[in-house]
Amino acid sequence: MKDDPNRRMRLLAEISTARGCGFAGLAILCLMVGLSANIATTLKAGGYSALLVMTVLLLMAQRAPAKPFRQTEVWLMLEEAERPPEPLAQRLLSGVRRAAFLRFAAYHAVAAATMLTAGFVVGLLRGI
Repeated sequence: MKDDPNRRMRLLAEISTARGCGFAGLAILCLMVGLSANIATTLKAGGYSALLVMTVLLLMAQRAPAKPFRQTEVWLMLEEAERPPEPLAQRLLSGVRRAAFLRFAAYHAVAAATMLTAGFVVGLLRGI
C-alpha cells in the first residue's frame, strides 16, 4: 500500500499552525494568570481571547488560497524532493494550510465556549 503523498505536507501544516497557536495560548495563559484574583473575569478574558484567536485563524483560512505558496512556512519546511510540482503547489499547499487553520479554529471555539460558559456560571454563582 502506497503512502499518502500529501501526508508530510499536512503534518508540516499542523506543526506550523500548532506552533503559532501555542504562542497565542501562552499569551492567553499569561493574561489569565494576571487576572487570577477574580476567577470569573479570568475565565471570561480567556474565552474572549480564544475567540479572537479563532477569528484570526478563520481569516487566515479564508486567505490561504491567495497567499503565494513560496511565502509559506510549510513550503520552507519541505525538503526539495518533497515539494510538489509548481503548477500544483499553490492548490495543494493552500488546501492543507486551510484545513489546519480550520481545525485549530474549531479547537479554539470549543475552548472559548467552555471558558465563557464557566466564567458566566461562576459569575452567577458569586452573585447569589
